[in-house]
Parts: sequence; structure tokens; C-alpha cells
Amino acid sequence: MSKRTSRTVAAAVAAATAAALAVGSAPAAVANPYPGGISVGSPPIEPGTYSSELKAANGNGDSVSFVIVGDLTRGENIRTYMLLWRADWSTESLALLPGDAGGSPVGINNARTVVGTSTAQVGGRQHAVRWASPSTPTEMPPLPGDTTAAPAAIGDNGTAVGSSWGEAGEAGEAGEAGEAGTAGTAGAAAAKHAVAWPASGAPVVLPPLPGDTESEAVAVNSSGTAVGYSYPAGGPASRRAVAWSPDGTVTALDVPAGYVTSSAARITDSGVVIGAGRPGGEPSVDHALVWNAAGAVSDLGAGSQATAVNNAGTVVGGVGGQAARWAVDGTPLPLAPTTLTSVATGINDQGVIVGYTSDPWPARAQLRARRWNPDGSVIALPEWSKDFPYAMPLFVTDSGIVLGELLLRGLAGYGKPLTMRWTM
Repeated sequence: MSKRTSRTVAAAVAAATAAALAVGSAPAAVANPYPGGISVGSPPIEPGTYSSELKAANGNGDSVSFVIVGDLTRGENIRTYMLLWRADWSTESLALLPGDAGGSPVGINNARTVVGTSTAQVGGRQHAVRWASPSTPTEMPPLPGDTTAAPAAIGDNGTAVGSSWGEAGEAGEAGEAGEAGTAGTAGAAAAKHAVAWPASGAPVVLPPLPGDTESEAVAVNSSGTAVGYSYPAGGPASRRAVAWSPDGTVTALDVPAGYVTSSAARITDSGVVIGAGRPGGEPSVDHALVWNAAGAVSDLGAGSQATAVNNAGTVVGGVGGQAARWAVDGTPLPLAPTTLTSVATGINDQGVIVGYTSDPWPARAQLRARRWNPDGSVIALPEWSKDFPYAMPLFVTDSGIVLGELLLRGLAGYGKPLTMRWTM
């Protein structure tokens, strides 16, 4: 989908691999009345579940999670599987391709079509998969000549985007002795190619910019316009933000003068794009960038990060240790400050923002859920319980459903996540 809200990368949700609280010790799901009509709850969980990590959500409040079942205090990972959570918390497992042993979802659109990967074994080759229904996985093949593919997102028109690549050395092994192509090192990653998979039909290459050799697509909107980045043989350290029109035409997104690298991360249905870039010289610090629907770029400042954008072009994220909000032209819009470090992770088309505060280092999983109203005022979202107060909201729908993760305490302060929801 167009992802008006987007997941932010957070080390705090890394699942612990040793001693941690058992899921069974968590309190039962409750509807917790809260000022403003907010209630909090968590879905039913299979006994023995270690973690349920939220991977993606759509505008209806549906989501997909990657679930681990087992006793990890003993190092026993009994099994992993993928769940589709509907807005009413009913669930259905996502089937794997025949013969595969694992997988992970990465995107869901408003029609509940899911995309992700399926693999034969740990470390095995990935297959890109589309689920039109949870029980019917369909492989989305790599580009001709490639061997592996992975999607990154899916739009509401059913177009999925991602990357396709091969393995260096395979071409030589497949050919006659002495033919060109045998010089590659077997198992080394070959060039990546951005790819689009229409709702029906063969994969379509999304080419790099002229002079570049590789490209990766990371987001797509409901009209099929995709964004990502393009880079030369030297690697993605010198990547450039790009957009691809629905017919596959590639265009470089403008960047401020002096920038040496840039990338695009999200695109709305209205055509607003957010991403990041870095100017040359010292100090070398990332800047969040936003492109309006006409392609004009705005720099959100040194050390800023843009995590989500709505169709009006309002961008949220963080800068200077505080959650932040900007207009599409880069003008800062006020948000009430928090006493702790904070970041905004999602915004809906009504301007409601969600995010979290975090305790000072080294408290790695002590995150507390927050909501900023359209006027910029901030409130605390209710806690699951006094024993389990830490949570990270990630998405907010236009109807007011907030989806995120309850963080149980794991080893060395890391949290292990369980999918949860706040309803306003």
C-alpha cells in the first residue's frame, strides 16, 4: 500500500535469544477505558508464543506478523509462521510455497493482499510471494536471468515492488567450460535490479539511472508509481533517489546542492515522497528529505529523520531527540515536547500522530506509547498493565486504530514484541 504510516527501524524490538519472560505470564487481554475513549488490547496468542513481530499494516487496521513459537530460554525454536490479523483480531495463517519451511511478510494493501518471502530452509534462497488469500501463495518470479527475488511493498492497485538478483558464478557454472561468466565467485551476490510485479503478469524491470548498474525499489503507491534508489557498480554508498512511473520510466529525484547520496523511502497516493540524503564534507550527517508532488525537494535539517507522511504531505519523524512534524515544504510544525527522547512513527490523514518516548541509554526497551493530536498536544496512550508498561506504536489508521507492539522484557533490557492495538 502507499503507507501513509510507516514502520521505523528500532533496535529496541530485537527479539532476545536467551532468557526472557514467558508469554503466558502476561495479563489477559482487557478493554481498558481511558480518557478520550481509548482502549488497549492484544490479540489471542498461541500458547508457547515467544514473539509476534508486526511487519506491516493497511488502512483498514489489518496487519501481518511474523510469529515465533518455542521456549527460547532453552534455545528451542519450535516453529515460525506468519499471521494475517484482521481489524477484529480474527486471524489466519499465511501458507508457504510447497516444500518451503519459512517466510516473512513485508506488506499488505487495503484489499488484504499480502506480499513477502518464502524460503526452503534457513539461509536458503528466497522466493517472492503474493497471497491473494492466506491459503493461496503464488510465487512472483525473479527477472529473467536472475535466481532470487524479494518484495518490499504492495500498492492498492495490486502492484508489488522489490528487488531481483542472481548469484555471481552461477552463469559460468551453467555454461560450457571456458565460456565467459566463469570468473565470478560462487555464492557472491550479483547485481540487484528493481522490479515491479503487476497484479497479473510477468515481472517488469525498473531500470537504474543512465550510467548506473543497479537499482532497488522500496515503496509504491496506488497508481503504481514506485520509489527507491539507483547506484553504480561501486555500491549503494553513492546511491541516488529515484522514482519510476507506472510504465517503468526512471527519473532522478532532485536533491539539494552538494549532496553525495540520497534515497527515497515512501510515496503517498498524492505523490509526496520522503527519504534521506547526505551532503559531502564534515560532519557527515544524514538529513531527511521530502519531495512534493511536483518534485521540489525540501531539506528537513541535519540529523533529522522522516518516518511517515500522509496524503496532505505532512511529514513526521524526529530531530534533536524529539518527535517532529513538518509541512511538505519543510516548514516545522509545532509538536508538544516530551521530557524524554521521542520520535513520531505514524500519521493518518486526519493529522493524528503516534510515536513513543524512550528512557535514556542503556534502557533499550523502555519505550512508552504516545499520541499527538492534530493541534500538536501530546497524551500518553494507555499501558497494557503496570507490569508491562512498554510499547511502540507504529501505524495509525484514518479510523483511529493504532497498531504496534507490546514489549516484554528480554535479556539485557531488550524487548521481545507482541502485536497490540489501541482503539480510539
